[in-house]
Amino acid sequence: MESALCQTFANIEYLVVDDCGNDGTIEVVERFRREHQRGKNIHIIHNDQNLGVGKSRNLIIEHAQGEFLYFLDSDDIIEPETITILMRAVQQYQADAVYASYEKINTMHNNATVLYQNSFQYFNAPDEFPKFVFSQYRSFQVSVCNCLLRIEILRRSGLRFIDTMYWEDVAFTYDLATKLQKVVLLPDVTYHYLCRPYSLSHYHDREFLQRNEILQNVTTIDYLKSQCCKLRSKTYAPNLCRALQMFSFYIVCYVLKSQKRITPAITYREMRQMMHYPLRLNDIMRFGQMRMLNVALWLIPHLPVPFFILTIRLLGKIKNVL
Repeated sequence: MESALCQTFANIEYLVVDDCGNDGTIEVVERFRREHQRGKNIHIIHNDQNLGVGKSRNLIIEHAQGEFLYFLDSDDIIEPETITILMRAVQQYQADAVYASYEKINTMHNNATVLYQNSFQYFNAPDEFPKFVFSQYRSFQVSVCNCLLRIEILRRSGLRFIDTMYWEDVAFTYDLATKLQKVVLLPDVTYHYLCRPYSLSHYHDREFLQRNEILQNVTTIDYLKSQCCKLRSKTYAPNLCRALQMFSFYIVCYVLKSQKRITPAITYREMRQMMHYPLRLNDIMRFGQMRMLNVALWLIPHLPVPFFILTIRLLGKIKNVL
């Protein structure tokens, strides 16, 4: 809250969702609203029950009065110039969205810091930005934080967060990419992402895992796969399908690596189902690029279970994830 309220940009509406937590957070927000000089600009949305991250963010989209939207997670920090820097780029390029750079601080491992810095890029051609995002699936930020976004695009398209506990950011980011044309990437580091133990996004660090937690991630990727039929004629479709199959591949590798920690167990057949390809083979043969790679990714979940597991283990070792 302090880093948000000390922004140099003057005209900001602060929307805070009270999602029925029990740790006293909302009392801190109430104090800021009473005592801070920008307190009159803080508006609290009170949920009647715990709705989760996705539905709470959807409420922010519905309630926001401004022209642009910026998400900040409740345990992260932004630089004082963050909104000023992003607004300057929006105005200069008349952009639909501006993504700045960020650093990831792992509080679980001696505050180890990893810098995720963009090179400056401006996208303006149709389908140019989604093709870039889907081709950079391992390096492009899937968090919706640290992006200044024109709200009109969300309201015109009806784009909202899906109702899931995990990876709602991934689904939203991928959906959003297909609806943006004018986009700017900035090298300015404006966001500090703090990785904390026991947070929703770091449940996999626990000693024991629930099967349902893993399957929530699978459900998110399955949702994105279900959207592929509508996008199969797009020039970025090969990149999108490849990216989603690789997400599934890494999930399966993680399940194989963590089998002893997951209860109830996830079977090999279920792992193979996780890798189902989003389109038909005929659709792949119409791709203008990456055809053979996508054919290979289509083939893997069609292998008999023993050969499927053997293939995943081999590829996992090559990718250094198993």
